[in-house]
Amino acid sequence: MTTSSRSTPSGVRAGARRILAAALAAALLPAHASAADAPSDKDTVELEGVVSSARADAYTVDASAAATKLSLSLRETPQSVTIVTRERMDDQDLVSLRDVLDNTTGIYSNAYDTERVLFYSRGFLVDNLMIDGLPIGSGTNFNTGAIDETADTALFERIEIVRGATGLMTGAGSPSASVNLVRKHADATTPRVALDLGLGSWNDRRVEADVSAPLDASGSVRGRVVAVYEDQDSYQALYHKKTRVLYGIVDADLAPSTTLSLGVDYQDNQPRGNTWGSFPLFLADGTPADWPRSVTTATDWSYWNRRTENAFGELRHAFDNDWQLHAAANWRRYKEDLALFYVYGFPDPATGEGLEPFAYRSEAEIIERSLDLYASGPFELFGRRHELVVGYDASRSTNVGEEFDVLDVAPTGNFFDWDGSYPLPVFGAPHPLSDITTRQDGAYAAARFSLADPLKFIAGARYASWKIDSFYLYDTPPDAPPGYRARYDFDEVIPYAGLVWDVGRDVSLFASWTGIFKPQNSRDANGHWLDPIDGSSIELGIKGEHFDGRLDTALTVFETRQDNLAAPLFDPVTGEPVMLPDGAQASFPIDGARTRGFELEATGRIGEDWNLSFGWSRALTHDADGVAVRTFIPSALVRAFATWNPSWLKALTLGGGVNWQARSSTTVGAPEGSRVLAQGGVALVNLMARYAFDPHVSLQLNANNAFDRKYYVLDPYDNTYYGTPANAMLSLHVAF
Repeated sequence: MTTSSRSTPSGVRAGARRILAAALAAALLPAHASAADAPSDKDTVELEGVVSSARADAYTVDASAAATKLSLSLRETPQSVTIVTRERMDDQDLVSLRDVLDNTTGIYSNAYDTERVLFYSRGFLVDNLMIDGLPIGSGTNFNTGAIDETADTALFERIEIVRGATGLMTGAGSPSASVNLVRKHADATTPRVALDLGLGSWNDRRVEADVSAPLDASGSVRGRVVAVYEDQDSYQALYHKKTRVLYGIVDADLAPSTTLSLGVDYQDNQPRGNTWGSFPLFLADGTPADWPRSVTTATDWSYWNRRTENAFGELRHAFDNDWQLHAAANWRRYKEDLALFYVYGFPDPATGEGLEPFAYRSEAEIIERSLDLYASGPFELFGRRHELVVGYDASRSTNVGEEFDVLDVAPTGNFFDWDGSYPLPVFGAPHPLSDITTRQDGAYAAARFSLADPLKFIAGARYASWKIDSFYLYDTPPDAPPGYRARYDFDEVIPYAGLVWDVGRDVSLFASWTGIFKPQNSRDANGHWLDPIDGSSIELGIKGEHFDGRLDTALTVFETRQDNLAAPLFDPVTGEPVMLPDGAQASFPIDGARTRGFELEATGRIGEDWNLSFGWSRALTHDADGVAVRTFIPSALVRAFATWNPSWLKALTLGGGVNWQARSSTTVGAPEGSRVLAQGGVALVNLMARYAFDPHVSLQLNANNAFDRKYYVLDPYDNTYYGTPANAMLSLHVAF
């Protein structure tokens, strides 16, 4: 690792420590203070009284257990894995999970509106979220099946993305990707503080504080607190959002080989003037509307408040025989309260009238309890040393919601004059919307057999049980008796196999195969849930480690086959989407769907001056007749970013990159019924520059979509909208 350091006067340091300790003792914990671990945030490292502003040495990591629970290097893992490190999140100013995934190899995102974002990998919805390896529910509207894109990255040390089918670790899920959020821990043995102040486009103001310190004299008990406040407008008119985040964790060394972690976190998102769905793309005469990018169908009273709370515990113990025992539990509550407005139709080109209003109001609460218990370690067989992991995880969740009748809505008037000052509709009394109980259990095992020094074979399986007991208003048959509930019960064995062959000191060939099992949130024209997706996925590739492990490379080819894959349903006569009473579009199952593609990735450090992250992916999905489906997802993506920190001027770091996507298309509503809307290839250029004034203070500028490319973001449900225009963020970082 390349470092630069400067001594700090002992009196100043001692005084700062006394002030810090007193303030934190009063504000945070009664015993001792808690301070931010600056090395894992902005990589400020304190060693024997010397502070260094140098950042960590890598955009990659030595090992990850995200794919199999076995701690393996990326080269030893027979699947496509991307690690987004703390350093890279800081360099690119990736402050939300959406920011991270939009800059990850092979990931594409779109949205129903300003609040519901969907991610796709290899042509399929990304719906598997884990925190510290523990499978977690989506935390968003259960109807989308999507992960929570708003999760603030200030809480996490790194984010691990395993592409392809990951049923061995996550149970039910699509062959897209799993996302594992690795929390920050309290590992500082001296008080530390990091503070970031940001000011960006559209009045974006962000404050982030990270404080950690030992809580006893020996440092065996340590605490950490992270807090975030952000207040921002948007390029979309009327939109405004406030975000509050608070995170606290205590790590205690109960014994030399036993560690207990306990923590809580809280995130509150309060948007106003948010959209619900998109805007009309055409006028009533069929001409393109060509709105400015600030166009909105929101009102000044619409809101979509979402709050997430977590309480978690983790116990880790290492035995003398190199075996480890790991137990983790998580309690999670998600609440939403929303009042929404939408217009549909096509405005008259002269009067701007003709749009129909639709308003909605509901409240919901999801509570989930999760547990994961596993043991891992080596064993001897046939004179060779192998590795084994066995475990059990479970989750129980309830989803209870109610919606309000809409008694009266006013006409929309001239949409050309729309400013959001639409009268608040009259909402009636609430009535039950949902009461859903979901239960998942999984027992899993995986072994890594050393068949020969250069040849390793990983075999595993998961027994997955998925049960749901559901009342959902829009899934209830018209003639259903009182108290009707739908019940689903699935049990599945999900196999996994992988082979890694070292063909050189730093190069490996690999192959893996796994089964797929995925209950769906999509519904048919009668409102009934589709049967689960099933199928299999295979990957082949080559991986390398270069420059003493500082640069990881991988080339992967894959094929996925699936039955019962949901596709949007359109009226065969009019070509218009078939809609359900709750505003969702109906779907129908496709059998024999096949996706093929490749991913090329290089991540890490080149020489002493360069950090690099490059990913190029291509995936095409066809039905059993060879017809392309899900064409709204670009068939090819490039995600590239690099930083340059010259050895002759270590205070300066310059960076830049490009996110490129190939042509895509989708069917959208039009006055004559429907049209195919195509978006050509799009290249978005992102830039950054940082200057460290001294080891404790630095200033950073990030610019996204620097050339202000105007483009559409497509989806299959007629919710097309404009991509984000050029924007910038200026951040001041202070650490001591």
